Formats: sequence, structure tokens, C-alpha cells
Amino acid sequence: MAPPASSEPSRSKDPTRGLGLVGLVLLSAIGPMATDVYLPSLPDVVGDLNTSASAVQLTLSGFMLGLAFGQLLIGAISDALGRRKLIIIGEVICLLSTIGCALAPTISLFIAARVVQGFSGAAGVVLARAIITDVTTGARTTKLIAALMAIVGIAPVVAPLIGALLNSLGGWRSVFWALAAVMAVTLIIIVGRIRETLPADRRRPSGATTMVKGLGTALGRRLYLGYLLSFALAFGAFFSYISASSFILQAQHGFSPLAYGVTFALGSLVLTASVTTTGRLAGKVPQQRLMTFGMGGLLAAGVIMLTASLTGMPLWLFLVGIAVLTMSMGQIMPNATTLALAQTRDMGGTGSALIGFSQFILAAAVSPLVGLAGEHDPHPFGATFAVCVGLSACACVFIAFRGERR
Repeated sequence: MAPPASSEPSRSKDPTRGLGLVGLVLLSAIGPMATDVYLPSLPDVVGDLNTSASAVQLTLSGFMLGLAFGQLLIGAISDALGRRKLIIIGEVICLLSTIGCALAPTISLFIAARVVQGFSGAAGVVLARAIITDVTTGARTTKLIAALMAIVGIAPVVAPLIGALLNSLGGWRSVFWALAAVMAVTLIIIVGRIRETLPADRRRPSGATTMVKGLGTALGRRLYLGYLLSFALAFGAFFSYISASSFILQAQHGFSPLAYGVTFALGSLVLTASVTTTGRLAGKVPQQRLMTFGMGGLLAAGVIMLTASLTGMPLWLFLVGIAVLTMSMGQIMPNATTLALAQTRDMGGTGSALIGFSQFILAAAVSPLVGLAGEHDPHPFGATFAVCVGLSACACVFIAFRGERR
């Protein structure tokens, strides 16, 4: 059992209200901001830096790996050193590395800057969740987590459009100058409005051994492990759809880039609407019931996608699968995150770190699997999707839900 949470702070000192909440949202959005807004510029980077498309792809994978391992390390360290100073240091380094991206003269320096950008930007992503866990409980935690996910979920819809506009006006480097400006504003808000939320008497001892033990302690809590695995594996299924969607819709069904973009955007809007609904239901409907509803929808999506992959991937069936999947993920992501973090309130940074790390590592693992048989064969996608869904459901039912009944 996790220790009881501390009482919520007064409104005047609450970093999850007003400009403080704006700062937390901006910190959480570093991933999609630094990835999706940059996608339209990839071909231009190839030409400008006189490199290959595969080398430019390393700027994406390097950023994601930095984001994954940065969350694991920084989140765990924050349980000993506190949240505020690490967020400020991380944001400063992220700002400088983003400027480095804008000025990079070679692809090797660009890749290095992107890795540093991901690692340092992880401080904001992982500690925004930890701060929410530090100062809120129950329904308000769910509402805030849902709000962060809803706003971040809009990024895949608008970020590529903004990136394309910036690229057309000032070239690919202007995208990173714009990101640097956003990060500078975020840093000002954090310094002015985010107080330290983990007092010294609630911190854990520092040191590598303590950090490793903390990770083991969190993973040893059955409910935390169950909801962590449910979330990570569900996200693995979701990311397998993201990785395969362009090949299925464009290579197999002849969608134009614009038609594909519109379809992807509609799926993102369904996800955002579902996450928003979850936030509104928080405190009115038990979280386990919402998780059950979401997991039932995910299982249905698994059956639909597997059936589609075995029957030639009919377009209508794939589109139905997208709708069911995105609606279900809007229920699973905020509730699984909140239910997991509730079990690690005495080590909120560590709990948040493992969630972020597992999410991005699993996403990186499933991405190459869906294309094993080439862009015209949907079978690897169907199998990968179904396995992730099945394992997620098993973790939810046999580890988390059974643990709740004990």
C-alpha cells in the first residue's frame, strides 16, 4: 500500500492553476512540439546538410531515446533533490540545445543536439506529472492528467501545419528558433509560478543505490505494476497503429499526403474528445469502471485490426478500428496513469519516470516490427497490435484488478 497523500495546497500556492498550469502543459508538450512540428522539414534538412534520409531519421530516434532515458534518470533523482531546480536546469539545457539545433552546420552535430534536447526536455515531461501527484489527489489528479493529455493530443493535428508554415517562411531552422522562443517563455513561467512541491522531509536519500532500489520498490507494488503495464502495452498498440498508418493508407489504399493527414487528424480529435470526456467524468464515475470500458474498447479494436490484417486490410474496417482505438485510449491513458501514480505518492518522480520510460521504449520497440514484411503486407501490424492489446488486457485484469480486490 502506498502512503497517504498530502492535502492539497491553497489556490494561491497551487502550481496546477492559472499560469502554473500553462507552464506544466508546455513542459508536457515538449515531445510532440519537438517532433511533429519538425516532420514537414525533414526533406529540406537532407538537402541543406547534404546528408541522407536515414541519417535525418536518427534525429527523431535520438530525440525519443533521450526523452525515454532522461525521464527514467531525472524522475528518480527528483525524489531526492526535489522538482523545481531540476525542471529549471533541464529547461535551460533544452533551450540551449534547441538553439544548437537551429545553428547545427552538420548532421552529426544536429543529431547530438537532438539527443541532448530530448534528454533535457524529459525533465519537464516527467516532473510535470510528479508535481501534479505531489499537490493533488483523487478526481482532481485525473482531471489534470486528462487535461495535459487532451492538450498534448491536439499537437499531431496542428503541429505539422505550424511546422509547414514556419518552414515555408524561414526554412527548417526557423522551426527550431520558434521552439526556442516557446521554451524561453516556458522557462519564465516556471521560474515565476512553479514552487517546489516536494519538501525536504518527504524526499528520499540520494545516491545511485537508493535510486535503483526505488525503481525496484515501485515495480514491486502490484497495483502500480499492473497499471504501468496496462498503460505501456496499450500505448505500444497505439504506436504500432501510428507507425503503420501511413503505409496502410498511402501505400495500400492510395491516399494522398493531404488525405492521410486529414484522416490522422480526425483520429487525434477523437482521442482528444475521449480524454476530455474522461476528465469530466472524474469523480463521478469510478476510475476502475472507466478503465474497464477503455480496455473493452481496446480489445474490440484488437479484434478489428487483426481481422482487417488477415482479410486484406479493407479500408472501412481499418477506419472503424482507428475510431474504436482512439476512443479507448482516451479512457485508458489518463486513468491508468492516475491509478499507477496513486501507488507511488511517496516516490512520485520514480513512478512518473517509469511510466514515461516504458511508454517511449515500447514505442521504439514496436515501430520497426510493423514493417517487417514490407509496406504492402499488413500482417506484422495486425500481429503486433493484437499481442500488445492482449498483454495490456492481461496486465489490467490479472495484476491490477485482482490486486484491487485483495
